Amino acid sequence: MATFEAQVEGLTSLTIDDSSSPTRAELNQFLTDGAKEIISIIPKQKKAMYSTSNTLDSGDTTLTIGGSEILGVVRNDGTIDQPCRRIPLSLSGRAQDSEEMVYGTVTDPVWWITINALNMFPTPTDAQNGLIQTLAYPTVGYTDSSITKFPDEAEYLVPIYASVKAIQNALGAKAGDSSVSTALTYMKAAVDQAETAADKFESTTESVFGDADTFDSAASQLTRVKAALNNAENVINNDQPSSTTDAFGAQSSEDIELAKSALSIATVEINRAQAHLTEWVAIGDMRAKEINSALAEARGYAEEIQARLSVLTTEYTWLEKQQAKLQVDYDKGLQMIAGA
Repeated sequence: MATFEAQVEGLTSLTIDDSSSPTRAELNQFLTDGAKEIISIIPKQKKAMYSTSNTLDSGDTTLTIGGSEILGVVRNDGTIDQPCRRIPLSLSGRAQDSEEMVYGTVTDPVWWITINALNMFPTPTDAQNGLIQTLAYPTVGYTDSSITKFPDEAEYLVPIYASVKAIQNALGAKAGDSSVSTALTYMKAAVDQAETAADKFESTTESVFGDADTFDSAASQLTRVKAALNNAENVINNDQPSSTTDAFGAQSSEDIELAKSALSIATVEINRAQAHLTEWVAIGDMRAKEINSALAEARGYAEEIQARLSVLTTEYTWLEKQQAKLQVDYDKGLQMIAGA
């Protein structure tokens, strides 16, 4: 039989290793959590088949419960095991008073819970010990292919549960893809370089175009270049139209569609800047060539980001649909197990 890791990879199309999303350590946790949830909902009459026993005697007179479900409590009277009667904590004092009707005896012992510990009266001894049956929660590893002390008919649900959780983990990793953030950073740097070069047109010492009337007027192509670059920078990482809807903000909030939209606007503005700049490149100013080179670099990163986002969107959509299908299968199987 295939290991649980292989089953999860088959259901999700994910490749899982020690550094993937999810990691193998995380997969172990998903498998264990799934087994615990499943065994907790099986009918009570079947839970005894998957239980463990805990003994109370003179060395250990109370039992720390943890999160285990208590299935049964008995105390030996010296001859046979007597069923213990559960009482609320409020009656624990009276149960130890022989004058009270709720008094516990060796043939009618009592038990109660105090601060996550099971207490019994009469106090267990080596000769008359107590026995507590609790539900055993298995620990499951990715290299396992079966689970001991677990219902066979429910075992197939464990990798399905783990697959749902694995996809949730993978979706989070894809939405926060670091390669997109890196490309955004480089794109912004290229746009900043172009804008810095464009600003120097206004200085007579930096450009062969020293006519301020030409380069500062609203109709100037270079003024339009700068305006377009400012617009591109604004929608990349300058809070336009808001801090959560520019490209960096959308990437941080894991909104792929909004990030793609912001980048499309930035690309249009970069192309507009290029069109205005083309008229000046022929004149031979080296500053214009520097801007042109930086804009080409920015466009290259924009295209890379768009390509990455397109792939991520396709993968994200497939994983979302597969997660929904697996969740339906898991819920259906869980209902069958609970009603068995």
